[in-house]
Amino acid sequence: MNIVSEKIKSNYDSLPSSEKLVADYVLEHKDALFKHPIKELAEMSGTTQAAWTRFAQAIGYDGLKDLKNAYYAEANTNLEKVGENAPKIAFKDVNEYTSLQSIADNICATSVQAIQTTYRLFAAEAFSDAVTTIVSAKQIQVFGVGTAGIAAYDLYCKLLRIHYNVVYNQDHHMNLMTVSQIGPKDVAIFFADNAKNTEMMQLFNIAKEREAATIAVTKLGNNALTTGCDQVLFATSPEIDKKSGLNSSRFAQLLIVDTLYTAIANRDYENIKGYLKDSYDVFHKTARV
Repeated sequence: MNIVSEKIKSNYDSLPSSEKLVADYVLEHKDALFKHPIKELAEMSGTTQAAWTRFAQAIGYDGLKDLKNAYYAEANTNLEKVGENAPKIAFKDVNEYTSLQSIADNICATSVQAIQTTYRLFAAEAFSDAVTTIVSAKQIQVFGVGTAGIAAYDLYCKLLRIHYNVVYNQDHHMNLMTVSQIGPKDVAIFFADNAKNTEMMQLFNIAKEREAATIAVTKLGNNALTTGCDQVLFATSPEIDKKSGLNSSRFAQLLIVDTLYTAIANRDYENIKGYLKDSYDVFHKTARV
C-alpha cells in the first residue's frame, strides 16, 4: 500500500460524489495521471477539471501537479516491502472465515500492514516538534476513547514512569473537569480512530479555547483534529471487518506511542534517568519473605 492511495481511502467517505468519481478513477488508473493532461483526465473520469483540483486539495495536496509529484516520488523511493510469502489481507466479515489458519493469517497481515504503513508516514519534524512540546509542558493531558484509549493509557503509564505531570481518565466527566483547568503552558494529546467522535471534539474545542498546545494521533484525513492541532502524528491501518470489532489501528497507535516515549526519554535523559532506574529496581527487587 502506498501513502497517496492510503490518503485517498482515508478521505473517501467525506468526498462529494464528483470527487469520489475522481478518487475511483485514480485508484484504478494511477498511470493515467502521467499520460494525460487534466482536461482529458476529466473527460475519461466523467467529471470536471475543477473536481480534479478539489480532489487533490481534499486529500492534502496543493493541486494535481503536487499529487503527481507525490506519486512519482513514491515510485522512486526504495522502501522495504513485505515478502512474497507473507499472508495477504482478505477483507471479509468475521463469519466468512473457513479455518483458524486463515484467521491467523489475516490478523497477522493487517497488523503488519498497520505498522508498516504508519512507519512510512513517519515525519521526523512533526515528531521532534511534538517531543519538544511534551518535554516543556507544565502538564500533559492525554485523551482517548474506545480502542484509541488503549494507546492513550499506554502513553500515560510510560510518562508516569519518568515522573512527568500527566493526566488520563476513562470517564468523560472527569476529562471535562481536567480539560477545564488546562492552560497555555499545558499540552493536550488526542488519540482518535474517529475524529468525528463528539466527546473527543468537545475536549479538543475546550483545549483550543484555553490556548493549550494540542497534538493528535489519528488517521489520515482532513478533519478538525488534523487541521486544528498544532502537531499531527498519523497512525493508519486497514480494517478487515469493522462490524466485528477487530481493529488493527491500535498496533499503529502503539508504534506511535513507543516512538514518542523513546524520543522523549532520549531528549530528556539527564533529568529522567534516575526515575528509570528507580522504577526498574522496584519492579525487579526480590520480594522478601
